[in-house]
Amino acid sequence: MKIKFLAPLAIALSLSLTGCVGTRAADGHYTVHAESFRIFGFAIPGDDQAAAAKLHAEKYPNGTVTSSHSTAADWTSFVGVLGNIIGFHSTQISGKTN
Repeated sequence: MKIKFLAPLAIALSLSLTGCVGTRAADGHYTVHAESFRIFGFAIPGDDQAAAAKLHAEKYPNGTVTSSHSTAADWTSFVGVLGNIIGFHSTQISGKTN
């Protein structure tokens, strides 16, 4: 009986820990990244693009963005649909500090 209760709890806990947000800076350049796990369109623990944008605005408000990349999260392309059904999504923003 206890195993039936603990298994869904362990799965939910492991999925909630899949997201990560962080930054790295060196020699006037920085990179902000965020990851999330998507299952049936729901981002766990949250939207990676919003998390990366929020951290960028907090840490580097005067930074100049030189590049950004994000995993396709749409329902119109084959890759986007597969990634939304189940997959990891990531967003990376790179730039220069002013």
